[in-house]
Amino acid sequence: MVWREGPVGIEVLLVHRPGYDDWTFPKGKLESGECLVECARREVREEAGVCPLIGRYLGHISYLKREGHPKVVHYWAMEADEVDFAPSSEVDRIRWVHEASVADHVSYPTERMLSERLTDGWRDPADRILLVRHADAGKRDRGPNPDSARPLSERGRAEAVGLIESLEGFPIDAVLTSYAARCRQTVAPVATARKRVPQLAIELWEESRPAEVRAMLGDRPKGTSLLCSHRPIVGTILRTLMGEDQAPVLKKGSTWVLDFANGELATANYLPPRR
Repeated sequence: MVWREGPVGIEVLLVHRPGYDDWTFPKGKLESGECLVECARREVREEAGVCPLIGRYLGHISYLKREGHPKVVHYWAMEADEVDFAPSSEVDRIRWVHEASVADHVSYPTERMLSERLTDGWRDPADRILLVRHADAGKRDRGPNPDSARPLSERGRAEAVGLIESLEGFPIDAVLTSYAARCRQTVAPVATARKRVPQLAIELWEESRPAEVRAMLGDRPKGTSLLCSHRPIVGTILRTLMGEDQAPVLKKGSTWVLDFANGELATANYLPPRR
């Protein structure tokens, strides 16, 4: 759900697909190895020429395709910056319509229902955690003593720089990190790029108790917080939010994008490390 400030208020982007002769929101299918939020941003860029900032999660709709197969579409609010649209065989036109009249312009009942249930706060900042496991720091038994001083390896430094690109579509309001050198060094490039000063959080140290970690989650800053920690703590956070029976991926230098709605986890997307 791409939006911008127009001359008479908030405008929402619709695309016209000549193959279907319809007006709809930008959307598409997952590519191999892609998560939902990555797909959403890529499709907006490919179909409408917009590289947006990803706002709050708006939920999903589901319907049956013409062949009878079920389809589920997830939506995020996305703020447009520059628009560099180029017509293609897939999308030949775009249109900006006032947010109050979106339901009058989309072609499908499910999308009309989605637009009609948008509340006044749909464009508010996301309630989100970007949960990062620190980048590669070599072997524990080959590092300095104390282990908290162990720095990133060459591979880890590349993974830390890769976070700048991985997270470029997400606003970041606060950066919290374990005091371990490998965690501080992981967040340093992206914090510098976003002009954020990392805050040390004792609760993110790898030996913190689960109760301390859960209390920190409840007290986290509003908006989007980047949290960088160690495997045990990242696992504790994910199991707390996703269920104790979950075994989520925890690669070094990776990120979990955790979106909340009304204080509850609404969707979780995994971004692998880049280097």
